[in-house]
Amino acid sequence: MSVETKTVTKQDLIKRVIAKTGKTNRDVTEVIMATLDSVREALEAGEEVRLVNFGAFRVQQTAARTGVNPKTRERMEVPAKLRVKFTPGKVLNEAVGGAK
Repeated sequence: MSVETKTVTKQDLIKRVIAKTGKTNRDVTEVIMATLDSVREALEAGEEVRLVNFGAFRVQQTAARTGVNPKTRERMEVPAKLRVKFTPGKVLNEAVGGAK
């Protein structure tokens, strides 16, 4: 089963919030930017960001591994690094059809 995907940009989110709240573009942009900055700052500090009924963002260490350079087919070491992981909440999962 294939799902067609449309990308929603930050500007699209701002427009949707304006339509739902009637707030000004300036106010909504300020709140969304402050929210995203706060999430980034929390993750940089190693904190988990949990939004009830939406999901949780956390930083996770990936292990070093051996990879393959796709151009040369040579083996190479891929170093361990920190990545952001998002785990959807139950309500979000159910909203997109992932209810069990």
